[in-house]
Amino acid sequence: MGGRNNSDLGIPGYSCYTTRVTLLVALFTLLGTPASAAELSQARLWQERYMWDGLMQARDRAARVSADPQLLEVVKQIAFQVAQQTANLGQIHAFTQGQVDNLEYAFSQKDPEPSLAVIQNNFNTLSKGSEQIRNNLFFLATRIRLCSTQALPDPKLTEKSKLVIAQVQQVQLRLNGLYSDTAAINQKIRQETWMADDFFRFSGQHLLKSVVTVQDSVFAIYNASYELFVLSKE
Repeated sequence: MGGRNNSDLGIPGYSCYTTRVTLLVALFTLLGTPASAAELSQARLWQERYMWDGLMQARDRAARVSADPQLLEVVKQIAFQVAQQTANLGQIHAFTQGQVDNLEYAFSQKDPEPSLAVIQNNFNTLSKGSEQIRNNLFFLATRIRLCSTQALPDPKLTEKSKLVIAQVQQVQLRLNGLYSDTAAINQKIRQETWMADDFFRFSGQHLLKSVVTVQDSVFAIYNASYELFVLSKE
């Protein structure tokens, strides 16, 4: 089956191995390389521009008197970056839903191994994408915490922090849908008791775990943005 046209997998005109490469290219084009401060931020707080040293505490006290002039711009940028993570989760969700049809096709074959090998690689790719989104959200939560150290009562800052919270809620809704479909895929694999490939079973479980652990980062950035909202209220 390795050389046949894999149109039955829902991607006409491509072989199993072309399907895997296409998914890899599409997903990593969307998610890019692991997040770094340079990629996720252009506007920066002074705390992100200078090396931390023994005067850090004194500088924080000074920041409470006069907020960083880039503060509003940074919070606005973070809201946009959180929205980007929602889009990334949506792309992963779409690929995950596609694996349901692929599994049904594979389990209907006399020799499902070639198709299952492709699906396993897809699971691994989706797991890496989920882990990257988790790291991105933790990074953005850290930036929000830095903003909170300089938060003074300001209606404009309050509005910006509410915007971040709204975007985090969208991430949560998207994550809920992704979790539901990933759990269904994992249950479908568990029901196929005849299959003895432990590596394939693990890849499905690892994908589910990767999706679940994104929740930790959602909690982190929600708590950070809510703290910023409270500190900025007049």
